Amino acid sequence: MLIATVAPQMKQQVRISLLALILLLRCSSVFPAPTSRQQCGGALREVRAGYWLPSSSHYSPVSSIDTSLYSHVYYSSVSIDETHSTVAIPPGDESSTLYTFSRNVKSAGNNSAVKTVLSISTDEYREDVSNAAFSRMAGDEGLRKVFVSSSIELARANGFDGLDLAWSFPATQTDMQNLGVLLAEWRAEIMEESENNTSSEPLLLTATVYFSNHIFDRPDSNLNYPIDDISNNLDWANVLTFGLRKNSNVTTADAPLYDKFSHFSASYGVVSWLDAGLPPCKLVMGIPLFGRSWFLRNKSKHGLGAPAAAAGTKQRKSNQTGIIAYAEIEDYLKSESVLVTHDNQSVADYFYSGDLWVSFDGAMVVHDKIEYLMNSRLLGYFLWTISFDDANCTLSKQASLSWHQHHDSISSSQDGSGIMQQGGGNQYLHLSAGSTRSWHSETPICLLSTILVLVVLSFQERV
Repeated sequence: MLIATVAPQMKQQVRISLLALILLLRCSSVFPAPTSRQQCGGALREVRAGYWLPSSSHYSPVSSIDTSLYSHVYYSSVSIDETHSTVAIPPGDESSTLYTFSRNVKSAGNNSAVKTVLSISTDEYREDVSNAAFSRMAGDEGLRKVFVSSSIELARANGFDGLDLAWSFPATQTDMQNLGVLLAEWRAEIMEESENNTSSEPLLLTATVYFSNHIFDRPDSNLNYPIDDISNNLDWANVLTFGLRKNSNVTTADAPLYDKFSHFSASYGVVSWLDAGLPPCKLVMGIPLFGRSWFLRNKSKHGLGAPAAAAGTKQRKSNQTGIIAYAEIEDYLKSESVLVTHDNQSVADYFYSGDLWVSFDGAMVVHDKIEYLMNSRLLGYFLWTISFDDANCTLSKQASLSWHQHHDSISSSQDGSGIMQQGGGNQYLHLSAGSTRSWHSETPICLLSTILVLVVLSFQERV
């Protein structure tokens, strides 16, 4: 009899205890995670960056840069010495351009607050060898120290305000782990150098990274960036949300904001980084000032997805097949026979002229992308490359104008980490951990429910 009496009471108490545990676990997810806010600091910042190529100095000299349009200007780039793992000084005229870059940028316009950043990147003309040199350096403690010390020394000697790593791209999980170690040691050395040099602020440290936190098309299927190391040690990451369709045999948008048929879109890349744990205030989204060109296989088939025979002709500014600068695109658009089509679903522009087909970002696309990244609470944007803009800086001005137009309204109407996606009639709000909206709406309910369950438990014990 005693057992029969006690058992139901014990079962009831177990059920109530389980209910209390579920409620506590549910409520624990509501409390803001300490990562985003703490990692970003209290100061409001913005990044409106532009990359400048030293190879463009003959048609786009540093003196022509309108610095009022940018908060940061990148020198892109120097590479790694494949033998010694030091930062390699560029040969010939480019070396003198490097030495005078920061001084000339800061005297070029009316923005004395503009910052300059030295980007250290994979050599695109020796990609395999250059990437192997980065991998070798990152995996060796002694070589990492040589690389880090030489980079800081070069930046300080030439008046740069920061350093950028543009390793395109780590190829194995070991590379990714070593990248995380490199960033931590680099940040520590930067802070130590600044403490020893009390007249200077710490150098900025950024990285130019793949459009997604997970790298596709690699033998290693588990190739993810070290998010914690990036969040903890970088001032921000520049995400390459363009150049997504380099080897396509059909016409397609090269930097679409949305793509409902694949992962290859700017919005997918941004959300993948944020879902992996990178705070939005550490993410800067890339916008191309160039287009991707193809020759049509059949002139009568000229829409998205039309068969392509080959990449477009090499252009003077890009010096690459299949790449055409926005300034050169404008020359085509002056013809009355050329009609620009704006694709609303992908948020991309394209045109065709004869058998030439070009996908690009026009002013409307740039505006929509700025609106998207501001609704997503990102730190800012970067333009690749400002040398490809036209003489009036049309796209650079559009980006800066759209940023300032939306800045006040976004700041006042949204407080949290909402990431807005819209396109093709689809729209959803992604709330990351620590969202103010979740905290305010759900915390009272969770606390009251938990208190109620605890009161019931206490009553049961007395009975």
